Amino acid sequence: MTPGSGTTIATHLVASKEHQVVMIADPDGQLQKSNPVYELMVIGSAVGANKVHLDLFNADPAILVKVVSVKVRPDIDTAVTGVVSVEIVLTRTTAVGTGGTAATADSTSLTAPTIAKMDTNSAALDADITARAAPTGGATAGALLGIRHVFTEETNAGAALAAFLGAEFVSPDYPVILRQNQGLRLVQGAVASVGTLNFEIIFETVG
Repeated sequence: MTPGSGTTIATHLVASKEHQVVMIADPDGQLQKSNPVYELMVIGSAVGANKVHLDLFNADPAILVKVVSVKVRPDIDTAVTGVVSVEIVLTRTTAVGTGGTAATADSTSLTAPTIAKMDTNSAALDADITARAAPTGGATAGALLGIRHVFTEETNAGAALAAFLGAEFVSPDYPVILRQNQGLRLVQGAVASVGTLNFEIIFETVG
């Protein structure tokens, strides 16, 4: 359909009929699902009292990092005897993490931390957006964003369900935005418990 003046209305042909096309934008003005999407994975992180399992940090002044999913899953392919759950806390950070093992781009390793492009046509992730497993410094604690408890006993039905679904911290409807010099970390509570954990963070870059 073309109005008498102005811009042509977008349509799409389906079953010999033209249907008007509508595209949904986020509050920041970006078309939904139009931004590059990346996934940070930290695999087989051994539990430990007060351990920072990973951090993700944005040091770029021109890019927003929109975190749409943060999940922790128990690793249940190794036998353990668990008596208590593992408490995992999601917080913001006000400084980049140091030490630990830096995440590499699109790694093929089944154990190393990596940040993978969800679409191979996406640009390489900006170098100012970094992540690492088990940082030994930095990753300074900011605002608390969520707490989850995960049981690691492999024969427990709850552990099997958590391994399948993952304990989710963030909803795509209410993403966590990381501006310049802001980050996230996943840190364990004061009880060590037993076992290992896997972490998955899905985020978009805007800008």
